[in-house]
Amino acid sequence: MHDYDTQKTFTDLVQTFEEFKKTNDTRLENLEGKLVSPPELENKMDQLQDAMDQAEKRLKKMEVHSLRPLVETTSEKGCPHTKAFLDYLRKGAESALQDYETKSLTVGSERDGGYLVPSGLETHLHATLQESSVMRGIANVREISSSALEMLIDKDSADAGWVAETAERKETKTPELAKIRIPVHEMYARPRATQKLLDDASLNVEEWLSQKIAQKMAMMENTAFISGDGNNKPKGILACETTVKDNWTWGKLEEIKTELDGGFKKGFEADTLLLLFYSLKPSYLPGASWLMSRQTQGTLRTLKDPDNHQYLWQPPLAAMPTPTLLGYPVIISDDMPALTPKKPSKSILFGNFKEGYQIVDRTGFRVLRDPYSSKPYVEFYATRRVGGDILNYEALKVLNFAA
Repeated sequence: MHDYDTQKTFTDLVQTFEEFKKTNDTRLENLEGKLVSPPELENKMDQLQDAMDQAEKRLKKMEVHSLRPLVETTSEKGCPHTKAFLDYLRKGAESALQDYETKSLTVGSERDGGYLVPSGLETHLHATLQESSVMRGIANVREISSSALEMLIDKDSADAGWVAETAERKETKTPELAKIRIPVHEMYARPRATQKLLDDASLNVEEWLSQKIAQKMAMMENTAFISGDGNNKPKGILACETTVKDNWTWGKLEEIKTELDGGFKKGFEADTLLLLFYSLKPSYLPGASWLMSRQTQGTLRTLKDPDNHQYLWQPPLAAMPTPTLLGYPVIISDDMPALTPKKPSKSILFGNFKEGYQIVDRTGFRVLRDPYSSKPYVEFYATRRVGGDILNYEALKVLNFAA
């Protein structure tokens, strides 16, 4: 996308939001005057919401595509492994790939569930995952070569103090440590293609395969990072027990309740969001963001600060390509629970996700070409291993829409 397209999208979004605010102000005036808003007004609100959603999607795509690396470099195209792998994808020619992997002592064979993809294709797979998996864009991601990530973290900071040059040094408190173990779990995708399509010289087979694999896996893993139960999949944030501040202990997430199932208590919308905001320690605010579904964001777009009557939600600006709430980015993931009247839901997260959540990737994608199981299609059985869990229970807060 050209800079002109980006700027035009920003401008369109700002103009649409201004029109949305005027329409919503009219709707609120009708409610205060106990008048019924005409259907045309509600329809216009819905249309403006959709227009803003589409503009945000375009901005996100522009941002990701500007950062996306090339699939592979010229030198990689000449690499024996890459040539052999592409011949394997198109024609099923295994001999050259087997010879190459035997000579180079590469880990990976058909007995292990496929062949390791070359570095250029793996880079493109990771780039596509980054685009499609919301959590990868905000959480901490680490690659390992073992079956689990094990580490020690401080539950609190080490003690310190001031002292004169010759004064006695008192013993300081040792920080309490917590052992974290995040195992990786295997996930798979099975995209299909016809042999005729694979024989087409104009088809960029590695890009086609990476798109098919990564899009399917990204949807699965993003759901797991948010709500997975940890059983043969990553453990999600919302799978963690939540509690109010007075009962908080390490291993639980602090929550703020709205005191109304499925919504905000009337007149306390802004106060509730501010309570959630101020519950996060200042040291975690740099890099903090909000996480919610698109439907929940639609509700927040109508909220105003009761003191200065300014809208709390603000559209993206050139310096920040995502919308903001109380000055911090709003990240959209429809894997977050939507707001449903009279139904409790933990629909908003706020915090520093890079400090709070750890994603673990096991090195290597594997692909097995299978022309037999789904005739007349050629099936590609692709596997990788990934894990995830909360790293720091202080860095994430939950807004619980519950009484």
